[in-house]
Amino acid sequence: NSNSNSSNSNSNSNNNSSTSSSNSSIGRVDVPRAWLAHFEQPCIHLSAEAAAKILGFPGEKELKRFAGPLLKKSDEEPLGSFVGPLLFKRLVVLASSKTAQAGKMMEELLLGRDFISLPSQPLPAKGAVGRWPTAIPDEVGMDKLPFDRLRNYFEWRTRMRHFAGITCGIVKNGHLVYYQESGYANVETKTKMATDSIVRLFSMTKCLVSAAFMTYYEEPQRGIDLDDPVSKYLPAFAQSSMSVLPKRGQRENQPLDRPITLRQLLTHTSGIGYGATLDDPWPPQKGSYYKIYEDICEETKDGRIKNLEQWCNALAKIPLKGQPGQMWDYSYSLDVLGRVLEVIANKPLDVIMEERLTGPLKMRDTGFVVPKDQAHRIGPWYKSVEVEGKPNVAHQLEVVDKGGEASGWVGANASSVLSAGGTLEVPLAMKGGMVSTFNDYLRFLIMLRNYGELDGVRVLKRETVQLMIANHIPAACNGKKTVFVFDKPGVGYNLLGQIQSSHPKQDKGTVSGEYGWGGLAGPAFTIDPRADIIVLSMTQTAFVLDHEEYLRYAGRRAIHQYFYGSVAAPNKATSYPPEVFEALKPKPGDNGKESDKEFEEEYRTARLTRSKTAKERAILPGARLDRHPSDDADVAMGSLEGAASAPAEDGEGTPVAKRRKSVVQVPKATLSTSPVAQQTPTRPPDPSKPQEYMFRRVTVPGEAPSQGPEAPTPSAQKARVTGHDGEMLEVITEGNWQRQQVHVKDLSLIDESHFGSASLVANAPKEFPMPGSQSKDKA
Repeated sequence: NSNSNSSNSNSNSNNNSSTSSSNSSIGRVDVPRAWLAHFEQPCIHLSAEAAAKILGFPGEKELKRFAGPLLKKSDEEPLGSFVGPLLFKRLVVLASSKTAQAGKMMEELLLGRDFISLPSQPLPAKGAVGRWPTAIPDEVGMDKLPFDRLRNYFEWRTRMRHFAGITCGIVKNGHLVYYQESGYANVETKTKMATDSIVRLFSMTKCLVSAAFMTYYEEPQRGIDLDDPVSKYLPAFAQSSMSVLPKRGQRENQPLDRPITLRQLLTHTSGIGYGATLDDPWPPQKGSYYKIYEDICEETKDGRIKNLEQWCNALAKIPLKGQPGQMWDYSYSLDVLGRVLEVIANKPLDVIMEERLTGPLKMRDTGFVVPKDQAHRIGPWYKSVEVEGKPNVAHQLEVVDKGGEASGWVGANASSVLSAGGTLEVPLAMKGGMVSTFNDYLRFLIMLRNYGELDGVRVLKRETVQLMIANHIPAACNGKKTVFVFDKPGVGYNLLGQIQSSHPKQDKGTVSGEYGWGGLAGPAFTIDPRADIIVLSMTQTAFVLDHEEYLRYAGRRAIHQYFYGSVAAPNKATSYPPEVFEALKPKPGDNGKESDKEFEEEYRTARLTRSKTAKERAILPGARLDRHPSDDADVAMGSLEGAASAPAEDGEGTPVAKRRKSVVQVPKATLSTSPVAQQTPTRPPDPSKPQEYMFRRVTVPGEAPSQGPEAPTPSAQKARVTGHDGEMLEVITEGNWQRQQVHVKDLSLIDESHFGSASLVANAPKEFPMPGSQSKDKA
């Protein structure tokens, strides 16, 4: 059975929790969202003593004396030491006529509109939850041979200590079809890597914070717009009080052309930069791209900066690396968004994450701090170091952060600044972001796969998730389509990570529409909505993310081989249709029993020829190639300067493609819009032809909050045109996703026409043609 290991691990994980088998049968109860703050998260219970105080009783004894007879009379279980949501709701009803506090909560229960679904009974505090369904590969249209080979390959990689341990899996059509545990979470104590091993997320925290933010965004009463200036929530980021590093030939910092928006924070296009990562020299060398963040990193490490508010106020005083919306630059932007969340909710970020995401999704081991009683579940964070001159010898594992109670994420050791994954302290004391487990994070990814829902609990609207997974780079970068993430052709950025669009130079093995991200400590994921695949791979070894790529490629090859059989294709070149390759008879090695020598050769070849993914470039030390325009933008600028035939060079003769980020390079030709867009502006739609407004983004009058002669002027709402009937247009408003009929004269167009087109027409994304695009192309 090709899924035997998956099934065994599934049963083993269930053994970790004595109630896992019964969790699936536990009912759920709706309670006002405001009540969630009373419960111990993510255990979903509170003590009887705490319940007594909340309900207005002097103590636990008084509550039991009052409620005990009533519960017994209705044949309900007696009040014990802990109270779950269902019993607490019952106690509110019983005590509503007894105490004022319970009476007020009864009003919230009867009149409230914002409810959340919680498990009716108290849940175990830690460990695995009831698991997702599994399937053998054949049941979902996948061949098992690529998985057999991958299993052996990962076993060899762990023996070679390329990573200490790994836990990984593939979900197809909502079913876990492949799962593997290999190696150790703690090499010294021989603790096996498992689904409930606690791992450091680092930048994969950003995805969680982004999702939590969108739960507030989709609430119409909050009036949040992705194009709101950040200064609406954080005055320190006002346009007038910030500056940008000088361009070449300038001596002074420059003013901002426009304010930073929330969308630019979500997509790393704000102009904010990033500090040092692991193995970057410290103190920073002169000219280092992170030199300007030296002081803020030292102040955070020394404890002079004590919380996220102070950290953001200090960050706002540091000049931006570039104008907002000018380029994509991996940054501290999501950490700033975490502070925006705190202002919106008026709560600390850790409480927000529990209330809005980890609690409802039962991600019980996901948080900013590992409790001391669970410290044994977090192993060391390693770095794999090759023995000099001996690539075929097992690597050495160096400890970056100790495991157990000595870890920088356990108890009082954890950073007081709740970052969204950014490394806020110097490389010698690397901390930042949340911790999680394979179990927990896969629940989050399956929620995204289900467009906002998991186990009957909806945390995001379907439309919100659809908005999150779309490429936002053009909208965030003033319409430029030539901005790519880390200069990777066709790689854009949505609100969760990188997203691949169709491009003739895209990396082999990538598929348009897939999105995902990774973290410094070794975890990474990819979701492909079209193929309905989720890939999650977790290690605790710094800088090593290629395991997720191998896992992803094995999944795609398994799909191809199921339909077409073995083909003469490289193991990883699976983005191409199998029919382009010649058919061949299965080789002896196709049974998944390749020798270590074959794996060594494959690994050696990959090291020499493999292109680093955007996920990997985000975590590697040294200069980062993320500030430069793409190939087609370079060609366009070169033609304007008469230098298209030769590689552009800076003052020191360095080719554009090899410039270090530490040198602030600004081309003579502005990048606010593409040159082609400047030469051929798009004609606005004709009001006499309403069909030209189809699928355009517009503003429509909103409803006034009250009626009467002194009612305020209705606020405008952003919307998308989805239909027309004569002069009446059908629109769907953003945020509350309501369908409206609006007269063409009552709306105004949001200018997205300066998207333009790339100078190399073949490079423009074209997998989602819109109605009428064929006629435009001909024109």
